Amino acid sequence: MNSNAQKTSLGSILVVDDTPENLRLLSTMLSQRGYTPRCVINGQMALRACNSNPPDLILLDIMMPEMNGYEVCKNLKNDAITRDIPVIFISAKDELFDKVNAFAVGGVDYISKPFQFEEVLVRIESHLTLRKLQKQLREQNILLQEEISNRLAVEEILQEKNQILQQEISSRRAIEKAIQEQNILLQKEIGNRQRVESALLKSNQELARSNAELEQFAYVPSHDLQAPLATIASYAQLLEKRYKDQLDSQANKFIGNIVQGCTRMQALIDDLLEYSRVGRSHKPFKPTNCNQVVEQAMANLQAVIRDTKAVISSSQLPVVTGDMSQLVQLFQNLVGNAIKYRQDAPPAVSISACKQQETWLFSVSDNGIGIAPQHQERIFQIFQRLHTQKEYSGTGIGLAICQKIVERHGGRIWVESEPGKGSTFHFTLNENSINL
Repeated sequence: MNSNAQKTSLGSILVVDDTPENLRLLSTMLSQRGYTPRCVINGQMALRACNSNPPDLILLDIMMPEMNGYEVCKNLKNDAITRDIPVIFISAKDELFDKVNAFAVGGVDYISKPFQFEEVLVRIESHLTLRKLQKQLREQNILLQEEISNRLAVEEILQEKNQILQQEISSRRAIEKAIQEQNILLQKEIGNRQRVESALLKSNQELARSNAELEQFAYVPSHDLQAPLATIASYAQLLEKRYKDQLDSQANKFIGNIVQGCTRMQALIDDLLEYSRVGRSHKPFKPTNCNQVVEQAMANLQAVIRDTKAVISSSQLPVVTGDMSQLVQLFQNLVGNAIKYRQDAPPAVSISACKQQETWLFSVSDNGIGIAPQHQERIFQIFQRLHTQKEYSGTGIGLAICQKIVERHGGRIWVESEPGKGSTFHFTLNENSINL
């Protein structure tokens, strides 16, 4: 029964009165109307009861021993725990001063004795409802303040985000502007490069055409000069043979000079034809064993090797992609020069190769007369000779042919040498050469 009453109680009412009869009457009537009354007989007990278990409303008598109702109310309103509990004064004092004083110390209502219980209930219900509404209002106000705080915080965050977004937009616009400017410059640069590339392509095409015309010019006259030179040489030799006894020594010398000049001119024409053929060759590159290339070159030089007692040594050489006939000529020219420009000792020539990533580095070393540093680049130019015909015969085209062959195979050629200490000619060939 008590449990059900507590569950359906309309509120907890603390009744403070030093008259037991009033306590019994009020307690009975409040219980009958669904409230839960608690009764105390003095102010000290009232304060303790409120602190231990604050009621929903207090019915407080004024005239009590030791501590009157005004003092009790002041203490309640000074305590944060109890200051919001509504206090209704019930007193036999009916003077205006008493009522004003009751409201001054914090009371919410004043009921004069003898009281009408229905009036007491109405006022209790009214103030409990008012307190409930005030409590709800405070709670809603707290929630509203929290909502306002949250919204202010969100707005602050949004403002910060908006500032960051504005900065990001400004940065992106600046970047876009810079990109547009760079794009304009890039388009101009592309246009300039395209014009330069077009001009370069045109120049290359013109250069290729000029080279082709030059090679054709070198080939045709050289080829056409062979027959007249052969005729001149033959008739000079015929004069020397038939009229040798009829001519004086001076005439015989002149005839000899004609024959020698024709021979040198024939050699020069042959070399020019060979030089022009390097650029005119369209033979496809094939895998070529360089050991066989060197064997063929040495077979072509067999007579001069035997006559000079030259010693030719070669390490194991690789297989490269190239034009075998031109590679034979390359090795033949280099080894032939090593034998030609020898010192007193028999010529010693060494051929080797080593791998460098996708390139093979070939070296042809000799013990010959060597080459001064200032001449080591010009010897690869056509018609460049460092010695007279009396010292060493030749046309000055052999090394130019070597350079042209190496470049056609995508490599390069150079020499390392000191006068009197021999020379080492280096050249590179790609493992998979592209026909240039």
